[in-house]
Amino acid sequence: MKNDVSVLRPKNIKELDQILLRNGAQWTFVAGGTDLLVRKQSWRQTTHIIDLTGVPELHKRIETDNRRARIGAAVPYSVVINHPFIKAHFPILCQACSQIGSIQIQNRGTIGGNIANASPAGDTLPVLAVLDADILVGPAQTGDFKRFKVNEIMKGPGQTGLQANQYIAYIEIPVLKAKNQFWAFRKIGQRAAIAISKLSLAVLGWFEEDRKIREIRIATGSVAPVISRHEKTEKILTGQFLSEKLIEQAAETIKQEIDPISDVRSTAAYRREITANVLRDVLYALLKA
Repeated sequence: MKNDVSVLRPKNIKELDQILLRNGAQWTFVAGGTDLLVRKQSWRQTTHIIDLTGVPELHKRIETDNRRARIGAAVPYSVVINHPFIKAHFPILCQACSQIGSIQIQNRGTIGGNIANASPAGDTLPVLAVLDADILVGPAQTGDFKRFKVNEIMKGPGQTGLQANQYIAYIEIPVLKAKNQFWAFRKIGQRAAIAISKLSLAVLGWFEEDRKIREIRIATGSVAPVISRHEKTEKILTGQFLSEKLIEQAAETIKQEIDPISDVRSTAAYRREITANVLRDVLYALLKA
């Protein structure tokens, strides 16, 4: 790293926003640093750094009420995993966070970093899509943050729509109806743990009293450049009773909705087939429940 590096550690979000609005430098934001620190060349070229771990609103706080949870973007995964409100209302998010890396990574890594890294293999991203989470972006203007969905933030692998000196402040998730709710998060990797996803699948939905699907949300990771919901597959399932025929139709449809690539971890053909198979597995489990 160069010797002429500026590192600031603001003490609160007001100070952070004042720095960004008054200082013309282009800043790199660091919380856990688990992605940035291992990129040797990028790290060496980083000359203006803001450490978000000194901002308690972002690093320490999870605010909750009966309408929503607001998670500071720099709150470590392990805090999210063990938070009673998040465990009770958003277990699918806890499940995804608990499968990211090792315990050491979970103690440092953050959801905000997972979003800003913009990797299609980011395990929290499909979950945030089905939870209909809002990504709040600072600096705040007249007290308000800009709001985006995950697919609006992501523009491609490693690319976001964030402008210079914009930062991810919070992840805000609406509280969902618990009655007749079902959910699943599945991850396929080279190993059972500490593995980058070949595929991840998030499913969230609700049954009617007669077990007809009232609503279903489906999103995948590692099989397209940008995380988004699979609306064609959702439409096939919505308002229907699960059956073998319907499940097969949904599995074939999701194959057409994804856009996987071949890389060192897997082939496009494998990813297409395994996506369909994992969705089948989730839906058959619901059918038999």
